[in-house]
Amino acid sequence: MVTESQKLDKVHNKIVQQISENMKSYGYQGTIGQVIAAIYYHNDSMSLDELAEHTGMSKTRMSQVLREMAHLNIAEKVYVKGTRKDYYTVEADYYRMFISLFTSNWREVVMRNKKIDEEIMAELNDIITDENANEEEIQKAKAYLEDTKESVAFFDWVDKLVTFFDTKEVFEHIPKPTQQSD
Repeated sequence: MVTESQKLDKVHNKIVQQISENMKSYGYQGTIGQVIAAIYYHNDSMSLDELAEHTGMSKTRMSQVLREMAHLNIAEKVYVKGTRKDYYTVEADYYRMFISLFTSNWREVVMRNKKIDEEIMAELNDIITDENANEEEIQKAKAYLEDTKESVAFFDWVDKLVTFFDTKEVFEHIPKPTQQSD
């Protein structure tokens, strides 16, 4: 016979798996989801040692995951009186966590593409103005330049979308649902 405790453990494991899969959907490692679930359902901050033991990860790997989570603004180191160990807590608000993950990921994509587009445009302009380039090369370079200008415009739009989320303006247009009690 399955006990209530075993049923709850099964539900807990499904929740951890769901959070891990969500992290993968956002473009991050599932291990981040395991750490989020561990801390969130512990209902208190946890040390690196506790997290490593709870998840089965090595301390080195756990340290890497926590560093990445801190970089994404979804985990932070907290002070615990009477101990010298580092303790960590996670962002508990789903909306803030989503915005942190979404904006962090896309901000990097925008920055990377803007840099590449600048380099491409400079190289193409060099070709277009080169006296030794033939007409076919110049026309191809101009076509690439037009495509690159479209890329620049697209990533400017993505940058504005990131800002739309970062500033929480998104909630003015798509409000968070209100909690309803049973």
